[in-house]
Amino acid sequence: MKEKIKIDFIYWLRWITVLPGALVFSLLALFLLHWMLYFNLAEGDIISGVNIESIERTLTPFVIAIVFILSGYNIAPKYKFQTSIVLAILWIVFYISIFIFMSELQPQFQLRSVGVFLGLFLGLYIAWRESKHNPNAII
Repeated sequence: MKEKIKIDFIYWLRWITVLPGALVFSLLALFLLHWMLYFNLAEGDIISGVNIESIERTLTPFVIAIVFILSGYNIAPKYKFQTSIVLAILWIVFYISIFIFMSELQPQFQLRSVGVFLGLFLGLYIAWRESKHNPNAII
């Protein structure tokens, strides 16, 4: 009986942490991206002295989107691919709402915007491929 309660608690706790966990992992991935670019391009042995700011600004939306989808996929205890689809829809709604509600900042559709959609679709593709290999994964 206690074993069943523990399993149910962990199951629901994982569902509750899907969205916040995906957001946290996405933000943590930005630190990893920054340090990878810094150590390889700014302080690297082969290429040194490169200004990584523009590269980082271009790659940030792509990295956030793909990590958001894949971390939500991995956190979800069941219905993993469906969860990744819902997370992709939430991210698209959030991204479009920035264009609607932040009109005074005049956001523009740039290469960074393409990175968001590339990251989302690549994340969905990876989640779909993983769900085909293991359709009944509960872990």
